[in-house]
Amino acid sequence: MRTRTRIGSLVLLTLVAVGGVVGLGASPASAADGHVTVPSNYVYNPNTSYQRTLHDYCSYSSDEYHTYGQNANFRGPCARHDMCYQYHQQSQSGCDNQFYAHLLSECSYTYAWYDPRRAGCYETATVYWGVVTAHTYWP
Repeated sequence: MRTRTRIGSLVLLTLVAVGGVVGLGASPASAADGHVTVPSNYVYNPNTSYQRTLHDYCSYSSDEYHTYGQNANFRGPCARHDMCYQYHQQSQSGCDNQFYAHLLSECSYTYAWYDPRRAGCYETATVYWGVVTAHTYWP
């Protein structure tokens, strides 16, 4: 009986610790684990010749994290990142880090802490952030 209790306590403690790491609590994103919306003044126009990549959500990547069931919508984080770059609302690294926080927030909003799809969404968010930080020209 004691072994089961210890194992159960260890599992619960592990879940709480991991939950804190993966975003169960407050998030650095302004949405705090909520849906990150597309700003009302965002202009979606992928056909423009002027700063095209600042008007097409996630540019050359998918606008969603595709998985079985519900997909995480990355349009809001991508649109906010585009606008942060366009209007120089922060430094480049500030915009990129806010983008990452918004992506993680969208994953947390879409998938519960116990849903295995959340980990895949977080991995995809990390790839998006890595590509943006490594290959983006600061206009």
